[in-house]
Amino acid sequence: MANNHLATPNAELAPILAVLPPAAASLLPDIDAARRWFAEGPAAMARSGQESHLPPDTAYVSKDHKIAVEGGEITVRSFVPTSSKDDVRFPLLVWTHGGGWVVGDLELDDYYLKALCAELQIVIINVDYRLAPEYPFPTGLNDSYTALKWAQQNADNFNADLSKGFLVGGASAGGNLAAVLAHRAKADPEFAQSPLTGQVLQYPVTVHPDVVPEEYKKNYTAYGQMTDGNILPARHMYEYFQLLGGSPSDPEISPLLQPSFNGLPPALVQVCGMDPLRDDGLFYADKLKKAGVPTRLHVYPGAPHGFHLGLPQTTIAQRFEAELKAALRWMLTGASSDQQLG
Repeated sequence: MANNHLATPNAELAPILAVLPPAAASLLPDIDAARRWFAEGPAAMARSGQESHLPPDTAYVSKDHKIAVEGGEITVRSFVPTSSKDDVRFPLLVWTHGGGWVVGDLELDDYYLKALCAELQIVIINVDYRLAPEYPFPTGLNDSYTALKWAQQNADNFNADLSKGFLVGGASAGGNLAAVLAHRAKADPEFAQSPLTGQVLQYPVTVHPDVVPEEYKKNYTAYGQMTDGNILPARHMYEYFQLLGGSPSDPEISPLLQPSFNGLPPALVQVCGMDPLRDDGLFYADKLKKAGVPTRLHVYPGAPHGFHLGLPQTTIAQRFEAELKAALRWMLTGASSDQQLG
């Protein structure tokens, strides 16, 4: 059964969304203009929404680090909870931002991650991977994987103890990267002694609409429903894929096509109902659960892509954040399989 009913606008959000400016007609051909639109529109709305949730500066230490990657260097930003005790160690989350692999930067989730760091007492490494089209696939993914390894190797420098939790996470295209990082790390001997213990996938991109597996095709309807919209219209997703490069059928672009989901770390998948990526998240969670991966799936009917960042005062956004924090605590306390939801 298709999930079309999930796109019926949420009653609390509908009047707010009705007065938002429309999305850019196209991201092409002027990428700089598209990045300005994103920075001044969706990203500015997200930062404004999160500003009131910022913890005091004394609750965390933030620092930027340059790390070497193939063909250059990138910046990662660490957030470390402050503690009155020198020997306190924290779990670690490596985060990849959204923006269709093309827009966005460290500032997009900066306020959001500071709040999570302080409240949950978790070290967070935010990755400023290089963007397409200047750096096409798989550059951003490889940058993120290099940053994941760097975080693993330098955990002690951030008062992190990977045995307390070692997570990846991200939203939208960042959720796509986090999902693929989990697959890569599962197969990498370098992670044998400190495997990932969780993945946070917020409205992730998991498949190009042209290569949806046969078992899901009939119910893959979100792109057709969300042809327009002032947050993320489906046409933007097609353009993001075009700018990313690579083959849509590559499982590191479309992780729903990965040959095996066995042995992946416990997962949280959060899905927005009024979002072209709705079915991406629903079907990815289905794959995870069928493989026996402890998985929490939460769906927000009638909510658009990324709504929780810019509209945190709404009841449905507060539920989103509460379920995120509950799932993070679940992962950090062992994520027993009898707690699967969905």
